[in-house]
Amino acid sequence: MFVVMQSLAKEFHSQAVLDMLKNIPDLTWTPGIPEQFRGLSEEHVRRSFIPKMGSFINEKTHLIGAAPASFSWVEEKPECMQVRYQDLCGSCWAFSSVGPFSDNRCISGKDATRVTYSEQYMISCDKGSDGCGGTYYLSAPQTFLKKTGVPTDKCVSYKSGPTNITGKCPTTCDDKSPLVLYKSSKFEDVCTNEESIKVALTQGSVQTSFTVYTDFVYYTKGIYHHKFGAQEGGHAVTLVGYGEEKGVKYWIIRNSWGPSWGEAGYFRMIRGINDCKVEDACYLASA
Repeated sequence: MFVVMQSLAKEFHSQAVLDMLKNIPDLTWTPGIPEQFRGLSEEHVRRSFIPKMGSFINEKTHLIGAAPASFSWVEEKPECMQVRYQDLCGSCWAFSSVGPFSDNRCISGKDATRVTYSEQYMISCDKGSDGCGGTYYLSAPQTFLKKTGVPTDKCVSYKSGPTNITGKCPTTCDDKSPLVLYKSSKFEDVCTNEESIKVALTQGSVQTSFTVYTDFVYYTKGIYHHKFGAQEGGHAVTLVGYGEEKGVKYWIIRNSWGPSWGEAGYFRMIRGINDCKVEDACYLASA
């Protein structure tokens, strides 16, 4: 039944849109149809997104300091970086919250090696968000990390991906052993300007979000700059660095669509112009 329904549904990608994108002059990124989205319906693809993010209400922190011309945690601390896969669940908000928490505990030396903490626990237990239905404010999961905390992924593993089911909040680990929760000490919205974000990135990876337009779902590599399409929703991701190529400044961003997507699970996005509102609000959480 699923195969028949899927075959009748309208596919998200079209050859006409792809051909149009390929003919845009001076495009800084390469359009294509990512393999994991090939043949999928509009409804299926849009499960990867969350509702358009609302305005943020917490105070911002402007960071001042020296930041190098380019920087990347993928190069500086590759052992602390990991690309995850959210699958069908609209849980990018949890991956982009728990992922930097895991990164930054490793970067700071609080964990001797990178420990993957549980996105599933946040998805199932954070009442300030809507599980696989997403979240409206990224401050909600950051508050959950600070006040409640999360166990390790080994304790509560990710289950919502293939099912798109939020699940009940667990009271024990998967193996029935007691839960141990780990909290962040604080979080700050450091998106006051480009320099503040750069300084924040020298301290750790940073959660952010952006508006997804149709053309982003055709991204395969390069420096993304929105050129075409309607709004498809919002998406929460992780800033891990920045750089410049042929005079074009960019952010290095980790996605949660698996390591086979984009540039080994990452993408670059034009920096300094708040493209798709990627510089509107972003959170540095102290491990």
